[in-house]
Amino acid sequence: MTSVLVTGGAGSMGRLVCGRLASEGHTIRAFDLATANFEGLPDGVSALPGDLTSKVSLESAIENVDAVVHLAAILPPVADQQIELAQLVNVQGTEILIDAMQSSNPTARLVFSSSVSVYGKPATDDEVSTFMRYNPDDNYAKTKAESEQLVLNSGLDSCVLRISGVSIPVFQEPPDAWPFLPDQKIEFIHRDDAVAAITSAVTAELTSTTRIINVSGGDTWRMKGSQYVADYFKMIEVNPDEAIYQSCKGHFAWYSDEGGNKLLRYQNNSYPDYLDQLQGDINRLMGE
Repeated sequence: MTSVLVTGGAGSMGRLVCGRLASEGHTIRAFDLATANFEGLPDGVSALPGDLTSKVSLESAIENVDAVVHLAAILPPVADQQIELAQLVNVQGTEILIDAMQSSNPTARLVFSSSVSVYGKPATDDEVSTFMRYNPDDNYAKTKAESEQLVLNSGLDSCVLRISGVSIPVFQEPPDAWPFLPDQKIEFIHRDDAVAAITSAVTAELTSTTRIINVSGGDTWRMKGSQYVADYFKMIEVNPDEAIYQSCKGHFAWYSDEGGNKLLRYQNNSYPDYLDQLQGDINRLMGE
């Protein structure tokens, strides 16, 4: 049994990660701001209010843990609107966490939740490899790229997960503009598979070639943006011709696996599975 600290543990993704780890028999501490809502945490998960920008707070939180899953971050659009706040939390918070681990618990593993946005907008139609250079073009992506470098140069037992766009199998209103072009290659990932990748990385036998992993949906999730939108609009009975796309490429592509799924075994929900689950939620909302 492993003891794990999950930063951002009271958030929507954090709760799922905590719950899955707890269900596997691990002892979990959900670390989040004191103002966060800790109510309803899964069984086996203890609430631990704290401040990511306080080394004292973090040193206490990481005491005797075997691993840290670092999810806490300022996300878009806030990260691109409040530059200083995103730098403080995303970058300085990661640096303070690393310092605390180096001084107080240097043998613990650090699993860092990053983003494919560190690659920026794809310059070609080729698969995006983890060997490609950083090319962040917004503040959120820049903070993730900076944080990755802190993690990778820390000397800790670490794993960086570059997670693609996450598709949640529940009905949500379509965005004002879809964040990609109709003919752009996209490869999203099911929410539960992203959670599985994160939790698997806690105990996986990492090698020098699996310290950075693209976490994406796999072959069935590879498509053009127009297909994704058409499938979604069909379920809500809206004409896909009414879709509005952003005017330039988004941070999406097809991603090279490089052994990541073989190691973490996370690609368990195909795109057709996702569509069935989403249709089921829509039917439920309509009372069918």
